Amino acid sequence: MTLEQKHIELTEFEVKFADNGVATIEGYASTFGNTDNQNDIVMPGAFKDSLAARMPKMLYQHDQHRLPGIWERGAEDSKGLILAGKTLNTTLGRDVAEEVRSGAITQMSIGYSPTKASFDKAKGVRRLEQVKLWETSLVTFPANEQALITRVKADRPQTIRELEEYLREGGFSQKDATTVALHGFKALATQGEPDEEMLTRLAERLDRFAAHINPTT
Repeated sequence: MTLEQKHIELTEFEVKFADNGVATIEGYASTFGNTDNQNDIVMPGAFKDSLAARMPKMLYQHDQHRLPGIWERGAEDSKGLILAGKTLNTTLGRDVAEEVRSGAITQMSIGYSPTKASFDKAKGVRRLEQVKLWETSLVTFPANEQALITRVKADRPQTIRELEEYLREGGFSQKDATTVALHGFKALATQGEPDEEMLTRLAERLDRFAAHINPTT
């Protein structure tokens, strides 16, 4: 599973607070039609099937063990994805509500897996036509916007087989993953440990290439 993330400012949200410190939050978690800083365009209907199957989890800082509240409702309109929920009357829930109220937290970030996408080679953009929405987090800073980049920095493949498996997880076919792994691993290995900027560029290119050759995965 390839997990990706996108963020949006909390200016798109309405936040109300009760006397017990619980906050209700409602607003846009994603918008349609605009090209974001990843050269992605989220298309209308992208979240429809996912919302029909289940609501995303409300997380804090993308930590699956820290749930400050519950997203209760979700729907699409002509502008984008609207979520509505509330924080819990727990220590974490009250703390997060206060952080949002004070402006200490100003970002939302969705965690999702693309299930159907198309790639416009001429414009260099990917159209996300269908995604699985796993969670929507309240975050201090936007998380690394592509889990693929985080994976490369934290866990660089050490063998041809590991690189091949890594590419397969990222959406490459068995044939393409084998070809890239066989011809690319030795070249990478002879260059020594790559710096962070190089790994970021590599991850972005691999992700775009995977979307191009497997546009519906």
